[in-house]
Amino acid sequence: MHFLELPLVFFTVLAQCAVGAYLLVSTRLMCVADEQQSKNLAIKALFFVLGFMTIGFAASTMHLGSPLRAFNSFNRVGASGLSNEILTGSIFFAIAGFYWLSEVLNVGTRSLRTGLRHLGSLAGVVFMAAMIKVYLINTVPLWDSIYTPIEFTFTVITAGLLFGYVLLNAFDVRSVKSNKIIAGVGVLLIAVHFVVMISRVLDFSTVVTSIHQGTTVLTEYSSMIMTQCILMLIAVVLWSVSAHQESNKVRFYSLLALVALIGAEIFGRGVFYGMHFTFGLI
Repeated sequence: MHFLELPLVFFTVLAQCAVGAYLLVSTRLMCVADEQQSKNLAIKALFFVLGFMTIGFAASTMHLGSPLRAFNSFNRVGASGLSNEILTGSIFFAIAGFYWLSEVLNVGTRSLRTGLRHLGSLAGVVFMAAMIKVYLINTVPLWDSIYTPIEFTFTVITAGLLFGYVLLNAFDVRSVKSNKIIAGVGVLLIAVHFVVMISRVLDFSTVVTSIHQGTTVLTEYSSMIMTQCILMLIAVVLWSVSAHQESNKVRFYSLLALVALIGAEIFGRGVFYGMHFTFGLI
């Protein structure tokens, strides 16, 4: 993987984590009847969600060579998958930001703010769909497969779910029972993701072009794949342990689990970008 692809690795992983966490926090806010409790949770939790998106977008501009070129990405909205991705990502960021500001400044009615929050969830889903479409390129055999949308979606529903779990435990009143439910779902999803990874590797090994062989490229990235698997297992253990803890211990173990899982996703995304080879000589 070329170092210039690192900004894309961080952008996609952090953006997917942010969307996943936003969806979980938004779902939790639907269940909070007390307006002040809802307001406090939204202000504190979404601050970090928006922070992840800010870092992700900042990283993406580095891929362009200069941040000043970022506006050029809007030149072909509708015709270019990249332009659509940046546009939908900006819309999600803007709506989520406006909702957060409305809670901070106490602007508008509660129903209006709730509508903004739901609109942000919809925008996040559309953003993820646009991001997936960017990589479904028919000349890149290892990207143009069912594994690309599956892998990207799993980042949203595993790392994003864990990010939201960390935020809820930091700023919401959580019970051991509710933590066990979320952690149980998350661990199950990571286990399924692990199976999908194995299937993807086996599928990649069968791809052969005029100048590349999937097995050769996979061998070059075997250490990164192994590191990803180890970090995923560490995240599973830490997340499971956190669900049986109280107060500060939950936050400590879940935060470590999040660091491990984001690390795993970064290594996995590095392998994904490293698999960028095309049919033919182009």
